[in-house]
Amino acid sequence: MAANRSKSDNKDQSVLYVYRCPACGHRGEVHHEDDTHEGDAAVCSDCGALVTLEWDGGVQLAFSAPSYVQDES
Repeated sequence: MAANRSKSDNKDQSVLYVYRCPACGHRGEVHHEDDTHEGDAAVCSDCGALVTLEWDGGVQLAFSAPSYVQDES
């Protein structure tokens, strides 16, 4: 069944790397299958300049509406 995974499923299970282009200031991201690409060179998707990949850290923030407990006394 793994062969039926979509591209978005692969992104969900890959490691996210981010970069900020020193030439144009673009902030981008790249997905790799493992966590061995910290400091690797890549190319800015906007201007084509060389950038350095940084591990995103995998932190995700989730916000939800506060729940209220009604006092039944």
